[in-house]
Amino acid sequence: MRKYKKSFLYGLIIGLGYIPVAIAFGITAKPVLSLLETFLMSAMVYGGASQFLTIQMLSASSGAAAVIAAVFVLNSRHFVMSFKVNYDLKHESVLKRLVLSSYVTDEGFAATADTPPELKRFSHYFIVFITAYFFWVLFSLDGYLAGEWMDERWISASGIALYALFIALLVPAVRTHYKYGLTAVYGMLLHWIFSNIPFIPPGAAIIISMLLAALAGFIMERRVFKWLS
Repeated sequence: MRKYKKSFLYGLIIGLGYIPVAIAFGITAKPVLSLLETFLMSAMVYGGASQFLTIQMLSASSGAAAVIAAVFVLNSRHFVMSFKVNYDLKHESVLKRLVLSSYVTDEGFAATADTPPELKRFSHYFIVFITAYFFWVLFSLDGYLAGEWMDERWISASGIALYALFIALLVPAVRTHYKYGLTAVYGMLLHWIFSNIPFIPPGAAIIISMLLAALAGFIMERRVFKWLS
């Protein structure tokens, strides 16, 4: 068991960081989803930012197709992270790598990105990922149950957690280079413009803004900022 202690501690650290965000998600989900639906979303989607986005879009009466498309675009970065995990564990079976790919998150990826060769095995990655996963699912339910006795004003106020989460994800990137901040501001302005066009549904406005902002960031990365450097 000693050899799994480090793996568990990595997962525990990630899980402890998930607690406030998971509770906030559970509280935010209460007016929109049932307890079972909240559990299934955390257990099956397992993506903090995408789950908050889904709640926001459902609150705005967005259609299922728009929600699915927006979540797909937002979570597309997981393809890259899963490829890296699969490459590190190329000596493992396809089934094991497929299982791990289902539990990769930003935090789990960061914790295992520089894994030493002796720990590059399925058991280490699985323990890290699954420990953090249980924290997320469990405290999502705790947040939902806490919302049962909270005032409606407190529940509504918890919706700010979505913006806080995105800011928390953005700040470290902006500290690396201001181009990420420019891309985020551009996406925000695009969403404001498209959301005020009557014939564009709220869900479509989010998807269009995300895609155009990502395209703008790619162009800046390849041309403008490369030329400046």
